[in-house]
Amino acid sequence: MLVALQPGHVAARDLSAAAFVLARPRAARRRLLGALALLGAQALCVAGAGALGYAVGAGYALPGVWKSPIAPLAAPLAAVAPKAEPLRAEVEQAQLALRLAEARAQELERQVDALNQKLRESNEQLAFLRTAREGKRKGER
Repeated sequence: MLVALQPGHVAARDLSAAAFVLARPRAARRRLLGALALLGAQALCVAGAGALGYAVGAGYALPGVWKSPIAPLAAPLAAVAPKAEPLRAEVEQAQLALRLAEARAQELERQVDALNQKLRESNEQLAFLRTAREGKRKGER
């Protein structure tokens, strides 16, 4: 409920002369330090995860604790490497054929665009000739 106070009333003077403190002077500094601490903790977590990922990728394993999931895959890959050479040649040929097909498709698209442009021009000329012929017929009458 709002009550209008008279200008000379004591309560009105008390309200207008009071100083309101909305935040303590050091609250901003504490918030800043807290945010920096949180940011530092996040940076440490990201760095730790990166180091762990690098260690797993490099095949590092602590003895007796865990084994790298990549280590068992290295031996079969080394055995398959000599068999991969003929497949690489086939892949290169397939890539070359794909590039040639893409080049042909682009050329055909260019030719279709040129033919469509010629068709539009021919249609415009035909429309002009028809209107000119109809104009002559109307003029003869």
